[in-house]
Amino acid sequence: MYSKIELPEIVRKANQLAEELNFPLMPEGRPVGYKGPPSACIPQVGKLLQVLASGKPNGLIGEQGTGAGVGTAWLASGLRSDARLISVEINPTLATAVKKLFKDYPNVEIKTGDWHEVMSPDQPYDLLFVDAMPRNELLDPSNWDALVDLIKIGGQIVMDDLTPVELWLPEWNDIVDAKREFAFANPRVVGVEVRTTSTTSALVVTRIQ
Repeated sequence: MYSKIELPEIVRKANQLAEELNFPLMPEGRPVGYKGPPSACIPQVGKLLQVLASGKPNGLIGEQGTGAGVGTAWLASGLRSDARLISVEINPTLATAVKKLFKDYPNVEIKTGDWHEVMSPDQPYDLLFVDAMPRNELLDPSNWDALVDLIKIGGQIVMDDLTPVELWLPEWNDIVDAKREFAFANPRVVGVEVRTTSTTSALVVTRIQ
């Protein structure tokens, strides 16, 4: 009885929008080895986002990759009345549709563009959901600072869609996982891996310097 995740009304509306936009909904998470298009935020990750967002009173929350707005909706469901959410989507069709979804949410702003260009360290976030595939060079250790500087000291970054290492396919064994390297080998952050389903996990990273 405690494992059932209740969907807030705005999340149900976002799921409906995702279906209308033919944006993949995969509520059990991506299967191991999935190579398809981006998919919507699963409820287990959404609940994590809701909890983290609710712990940022008067905070600035960010999202890279709005998609169909499902992750955005989970973040919005946890916003305190004095907090703000900015989500950036490079696809203008998706951005326009999600803007309509949140038209009655004055503390939620959907921006159209490349988050690499739209987001600035001059306006650091308290919580940042990295839900767009970062350019490979950004997660190179020489460029870790560019991502870390987008959040305040004490601020957090969430990355999802990871496969637990014990479930890796044999051909992945020699791969260096850029997301995990960022979370666990980066001296400016501390990170933890959180199991979200039996086959998926997410990273929560806190900036310490």
